[in-house]
This record gives sequence, C-alpha cells and structure tokens, in this order.
Amino acid sequence: QHMSYLRTRATLDELYGLEISPGGIDRIMQRGGKRALEQVKPIQTQVQQSVVVHCDETRARVDGQNWWQWVFCTAQVVFHVIRFDRSVDVIKEVMAGHEVEVWVSDVYSAQIKAPARERQLCLAHQLRNLQAVIDLEPTAFWPKAMQALFRQTIHVHNHRDSLSPPEFQAQILRIERICTWLLERPLQQKDARRLRKRYVKHRDCLFVCLHRTDVSPTNNVSERALRPSVIHRKVIGCFRSGWGAQAYGALASVIATSALKGI
Repeated sequence: QHMSYLRTRATLDELYGLEISPGGIDRIMQRGGKRALEQVKPIQTQVQQSVVVHCDETRARVDGQNWWQWVFCTAQVVFHVIRFDRSVDVIKEVMAGHEVEVWVSDVYSAQIKAPARERQLCLAHQLRNLQAVIDLEPTAFWPKAMQALFRQTIHVHNHRDSLSPPEFQAQILRIERICTWLLERPLQQKDARRLRKRYVKHRDCLFVCLHRTDVSPTNNVSERALRPSVIHRKVIGCFRSGWGAQAYGALASVIATSALKGI
C-alpha cells in the first residue's frame, strides 16, 4: 500500500491499538524480504526458460541516487530486479547465457541487444512517438498513415480468431505491403525521417505478432507490472538502502507471480 514505516506505525496504532517501533517494523520487513529473496531464483529460472519475454525498465531512487527497476514478464512469472545500471549487463545477468525465441520491448539500445532470436517492438510506444510527430505537423500524411497501420496491426492481432485463415493471411499481406510502401516514401520532416530510419532498421521486428499467436503487439504487460513501483516511488520517495531495494524487488516478484498463477 506504499506506506512508510511511520505511517504503518500510526495506522496499526489507530486501527488496532498495536504499538510497534520503526525498528520492529524493519525487522519484520527484513524477515519477509529474506524469505522473498529465497524464492526469486526459481522465478528467474522460469524467465530464462521462457519462449517469449516482455521487458521494460523505470527509474528507482536508492539512497538519493538514480537506480533502475527492471521487470521481465512471461506467461507464467513476473521478475523484478533493481540495479544501479541501465545497460544490457542487467539483462545478461538475469538471462545468464539463455536465449529466448521472442523479446518484446521498446527500442532502447539495451533491450535491442537482449539475447533473442526475434524481437517485437512495442507498437504502443511507436503510436506515441508518431503522435509526437503529428503534434508538430498536424497535416503530415506519413505519421498518420503509420499510426493507422500499427493500429490495424493491433486490431488484426486481437481479433484473429474472428477471421478465417485466408482472411487473416490477406490482412497480413496487406499490412506488410502498405508498410513497405510507406517506408519507401520521401519525407521532408526531420522527426518523421528519424522514425522511418528506425522502422527500416527494425523492419523484421514490427509484425512478429501477426505470425505468432503467443506474441503481443505491445509491451503493456510490462508497463502494468511497473506501475505499482512508479506509484511507490512517487509516494515514498526513495529506498534508504540497496538491501531495501533488492528486498522490494523480490517481494514484488513473489506477489506478482503468485497473483498471475492464482496462488
């Protein structure tokens, strides 16, 4: 519930008449954190053995410094780690030499270097990036057309069960054909050219979700997994120690994985 030790102490006293010192709360947290840390290794192992991994990161404040909270989501588990690092080294540490089939993320350089055979760029991120270009030049055709194409991709993925196999394949061919046409168009706007360069470079990472039923077109699952931690950061401010950050990551992993499995 994103409560500090002092608020926890006051709440227990006011609601239940239970008097407990901040030191007592800290010892309880240390016991809970230690037990959670013992449980995260199997969760990490399941991430390493997964077929599809969604990954994202957000800032975390630890002892007055900028750290980073990473989340790795699969169909079975959610794994949080907090590190003083935003490089690909964190991903390498978590994956420990394992390679997955598909990595779903934004285009942050560390994510692009993740060990995976294929990648699916988060189309929700691309919609936001394209909207920023549209806001600068509302009459521009290209960013609106790319937005419409990515929205159609998400729609086709979400409603693939309502389409017959020939209809679904026709939709894929149409999307691929329009994408190729748009990426070949001459552009004047600098920001639009920057995005086109990105899509040309990562052309094979745009529509993996249409060719695999187990791959989502967005990374919303990771963003939802990080949202409680963003709220925690805004309410609490920061962790006082590296140990507290690691314990929080372990507790978040155990709680989110348990909820996902219905345990």
